[in-house]
Amino acid sequence: MSGVKTIRALSRGLAVMRSLEADGPAALYELAARTGLSKPTLLRVLLTLEQEGYVRRGIGDQLYHHTVRTVPNAESGWKAVVAEVAAPILDRLCSVVLWPSDLGIYEDGAIHVQETTRRLSPFLLNRDVLSAEIHVLPSAMGRAVLAWSRPERRNAILKRLVERGRRADAMARDSEAVEALLKETVGQGYATRMRGYYITHRREADVSAIARPIMVRGEAIGAVNLTWVSSALGEREFAARYLGKLNAAARDINEALAPRFDRIPEPVL
Repeated sequence: MSGVKTIRALSRGLAVMRSLEADGPAALYELAARTGLSKPTLLRVLLTLEQEGYVRRGIGDQLYHHTVRTVPNAESGWKAVVAEVAAPILDRLCSVVLWPSDLGIYEDGAIHVQETTRRLSPFLLNRDVLSAEIHVLPSAMGRAVLAWSRPERRNAILKRLVERGRRADAMARDSEAVEALLKETVGQGYATRMRGYYITHRREADVSAIARPIMVRGEAIGAVNLTWVSSALGEREFAARYLGKLNAAARDINEALAPRFDRIPEPVL
């Protein structure tokens, strides 16, 4: 076998995949530094891997990610599964609504955005959400998770919020206030963002959001939202125009996730 030639292009492709799996998502220049490949060569390799379904480019961070085809099972890489399933659905939603949307999952007392269309939307809103911990009780996504969680998990989440002791989630100590908020949320069929809430930039206090839960095996593991500038539309008017489209996107994500999981993934409470 020593006289048989190897396939150089295949070797390069495997090097890129190993880098993405071992060291995480990366920009083109980072992959070039990791692999030692020139950018023109790397672009050809990445295009081939994208077309074959082994690499995808995030719509929120614009980084190259390995796909779930390279994940041993859905449970071990469940966040990657959720992001990859949601990405094309969020893309379609943005193309129709134009306002951006985020897909977040609950983990350890906060909502963590896995994918977002903020870079695709013509409306310029804060694009730093991928690196932010979003508070549960004042955010639309957090409220959606709580409202559609089973009682046992909801209580565990609220207990974790009390333990973390962050001011934005102080309502977790008031069981009656939380119960009233969640009852209202379920009754209207969608969660809303607390007026004036912001994460990192004060100007985000002028942003509103509505959200619907992302369900796996009957449990709310996260949520998908639509965000807009409050001065452009009131909440009721926005919901009247776009809630149906948000509901359809959430339903499509839920249906696409259903066959991927044999059991509920286990986010850290």
